[in-house]
Amino acid sequence: MSRRALKAGAAAVTGFAGLVAWTLMTGPAAHGAEDSPCVLPRTDVHHSEGVDSWPGGYAHPVGDVNALMVFLSFPDSVPQLTPREIEADHFPATSTFYDNASYGQFRLHVHPVDRWLQMPRASTAYLINRDWDAGDRSMYLRDAIRTADPSVDFRGYDVVYLVADPDAPGVDSDATKVVNLAQPMNVDGTSLRRLVTVFERHPPDRNVLAHETGHVFDLPDLYYRPPVGSNADWDTHVGDWDLMGSQFGLAPDPFAWHKWKLGWLRDDQVGCIARTGITYHDLSPDETPGGTKLLVVRTGTDSVLAIEARSTAGNDATACRQGVLLYRVRSDKESGDGPIDVVDGHPGTSACEVNSVYPPLADAPLGVGETYTVPDGSTQVTVMGRGTDGTWTVRVTEALPHSPTAPGLRG
Repeated sequence: MSRRALKAGAAAVTGFAGLVAWTLMTGPAAHGAEDSPCVLPRTDVHHSEGVDSWPGGYAHPVGDVNALMVFLSFPDSVPQLTPREIEADHFPATSTFYDNASYGQFRLHVHPVDRWLQMPRASTAYLINRDWDAGDRSMYLRDAIRTADPSVDFRGYDVVYLVADPDAPGVDSDATKVVNLAQPMNVDGTSLRRLVTVFERHPPDRNVLAHETGHVFDLPDLYYRPPVGSNADWDTHVGDWDLMGSQFGLAPDPFAWHKWKLGWLRDDQVGCIARTGITYHDLSPDETPGGTKLLVVRTGTDSVLAIEARSTAGNDATACRQGVLLYRVRSDKESGDGPIDVVDGHPGTSACEVNSVYPPLADAPLGVGETYTVPDGSTQVTVMGRGTDGTWTVRVTEALPHSPTAPGLRG
């Protein structure tokens, strides 16, 4: 933490002739790949899963990215913890998560203010809760920035965490979220477009800040939020897979689709299955560097079937099952509306009942010798084997052409 935030201080199987694998541009640089049949278009929905362009106003999670962490106290409560203790709840764990997920390509550096800054109102005055009234939330944000601005320099930060005293009586840990501002706040010559408001208890939920930081870089919520009063499960879309579904998941490493979207996969690490016939591919696990990471089959104007391999390495050390994971991606579904659905490779069975957030999908990956066929019979995926280096050999059989304008295109 060498730089301080205070103004007062220092400011693929080879050899098969029939193999078809079109390479694609990486997500943020995908502007030249719009015509590829497997590049989903970005739509107007919030946090679209489209990869044909990078959204304006969002920082790129590539290289060194600086984050500011401001600690806010309230006149109705004396903090029981130091800022350093709160910082340690989230860092270096959050930075380590993204370093692993990006194969070292995204380095998140946190710069904490080393003291509590007191807000002008009692914590209870802001009525903090998950479904926060817009007026109360705006008051909180205005007060937070005004409280910090006299002593904090906001210049040079792509991420701003506003961390509330977890022991204050009006703080609700369920209210932690990223706030996207309709009109940016201009502070110290910097336009603040989104702020991460942190209300976590001590110790916090695992990976909670990694999840919220994902929103800062345009990743959507992958969980399902049931209607008020419903006891339905939140995790039916993706289960343990990808922390944007649940920060508690056993396999929180981001989907390869998200790694492509964020620019962490090279153009030769994504294969597009764009012709009929049988092709063979070696898939390197999502959690380890190098190799082909993602196979894509276009299924509709705004949809694809994605195929990747998962292991029990890196961020997924606690994963319930290894194997080849399939999931459907929709770029026309907004955050929280099911933009990704994991395909259950073993319907009717569950696994890791004690620890999984959604046991029916904990055993979703296919193992060696197992096959999944899409309901209309047009795509069949078979796991042929697993190499000593951890790669998974996959056979993909295509019976229909896949093109956004092809007759019989599936929606």
